[in-house]
Amino acid sequence: MSAFPSPPADIRLLLVSADPRLIEAGRMAASRLVAPIDVMPTVDAALAWLLHRTPDCTHVLVPANLPPGELDALAGMVAEVTEGTATLFLLGTAHGDGRSVVGVEPFDAAAIAWAVHDHRNAAPPDPPTLDAAGLRAALHDGRLRVRFQPVLEARSLRLIGVEALSRLHHPRLGILRPAAFMAQAIATGQDRTLSSVAAARAMMDLRGRPFMQGRSVAFNMPMPAFLNETAPLRAREMCAIASLPPERAVVELVETADPPDFRALSAAATRWREAGFNLTIDDAGPRLPHWRELLDLPFTGVKLDGSLAQPAADAMKMARDIVAEAKRRGMFVVAEGIEDQAALERMRGLGVDALQGFLFCRPVPARALQIWAEAWQSLIGNGYAA
Repeated sequence: MSAFPSPPADIRLLLVSADPRLIEAGRMAASRLVAPIDVMPTVDAALAWLLHRTPDCTHVLVPANLPPGELDALAGMVAEVTEGTATLFLLGTAHGDGRSVVGVEPFDAAAIAWAVHDHRNAAPPDPPTLDAAGLRAALHDGRLRVRFQPVLEARSLRLIGVEALSRLHHPRLGILRPAAFMAQAIATGQDRTLSSVAAARAMMDLRGRPFMQGRSVAFNMPMPAFLNETAPLRAREMCAIASLPPERAVVELVETADPPDFRALSAAATRWREAGFNLTIDDAGPRLPHWRELLDLPFTGVKLDGSLAQPAADAMKMARDIVAEAKRRGMFVVAEGIEDQAALERMRGLGVDALQGFLFCRPVPARALQIWAEAWQSLIGNGYAA
């Protein structure tokens, strides 16, 4: 079988199947493309492969008849760990489902190879934009999904909780991150719906997961939803349905650079605290110039902006100031954006309580997080402590 005259040099395939016919077709397609291919027999094996190696694959080939939950987990994992540079190809469907999923005929090596070749040579899509109607439809149709990123105790690196992060699986625009829809949600008054749907989905995904026993879940909440007077009561009801004690739920206030109404914010924080929830100030750092005023409100924790994990002198000074002020008030401090060992040591040196970042795990679907948690627990149990 001859190769393409000039196939792209950076193609790498991942095939998820135990079907000998699909494996043969995938390997023949890879041969035509002069590209390496890895074969994983199950979805869980593929998720583990993506978790524990450099995400260098460009196309993930999977049977289209996989259960929806498995397809969802794979699509989400591919989007997160490759940051959108890889594409999911469904083998056995005549149509795609957004830019992150492309349909390819099964068992036809030539068709698979040409589809990969043409896709890799195509111009990149325009940045996605979502209007109010599109957001409303996505929420109504159940297209919101949640990713989870571990939060680790700073010294022992023991798993103490997770942060839930929203994504929209849009039929035309692909998998969207909050930057593509959060401003629209706030501007059109859909932020409360978005927050409620995301929290419900997160608790449903985590329910019954052994690794979550006794651990916390953090939820992002924009200012308008946080200020709503009935929000704490609705959140308690949701926690009761999911058997999640409110004290294990952490509400992270997603703030803006504009000074808020501190009196209204203090009253809202008091309502949330009286309802039993822990409250964190998110992204404390250069994007939040009034962080000192926020620390004086009834919050229980603060999360350092990821930029403060960098070694620049001004970043370290601001991180040191925020940690000192937070500790003086008895607050729990989380440092995010930990991407290497040096950042970990810098934040440990400042005395933060918890760490979060790509060094440990990217935001991933709950099914992948279960695999990560089991492997991480084994690693810690064997004496690993970076």
